[in-house]
Amino acid sequence: MFKIFRKNHTTANIELQDNNQLSALKLAAKKTADEFNVDEQNIQSSIFASAAAGNTIIADRAVFMYATNEKKSRVHTMMMTFKNPVAWGNDKTPIDYLIVGMFPADSDQDTVNAVTEKITNIMQDKSEQLDDIKFNNSDLNKLNQSFTD
Repeated sequence: MFKIFRKNHTTANIELQDNNQLSALKLAAKKTADEFNVDEQNIQSSIFASAAAGNTIIADRAVFMYATNEKKSRVHTMMMTFKNPVAWGNDKTPIDYLIVGMFPADSDQDTVNAVTEKITNIMQDKSEQLDDIKFNNSDLNKLNQSFTD
C-alpha cells in the first residue's frame, strides 16, 4: 500500500546537448544528487570511480553504475533514458538506459553484486519490451521500482 507514495526516480527521453559519455555521467551525478538529496560532488566522484572500474553493460543497451552515501540506509535506484543512444566505453556500445544504484556507505561488494545481478536479470527478461518502456513514464517507473522490491 505504501508503494503508492514512493518517489519515482526516473527521467525519460533525455536529449543531451553533447551526446557523449562524459555528459551522460555528469547528468547522472546531478540527477542522482537531486533525487536522493545528497552532495553532487561526492556522487560524481563515486559514479566516475564506478565507471572507471568497468562498465556493467546490460542487454546491450543499458549501463549500471553505483554510488554510496552515508545518508542512505537502504538501496535505491535512479534511471534515465536517452532519446538518442550514447556511445559508451571503448566498444562504443549504444546506451539508451542509464541506471544508478545508490547504496548505503557500509554496503559490501556482495550487496552490490546481488543488486547488479537482479537488475541484469530484470533488464534481460524485459529486453524485448525496452523500446516501448523507454518513453512510457509509468512503465519506466515500474521497471525502476522492480530493481529494489
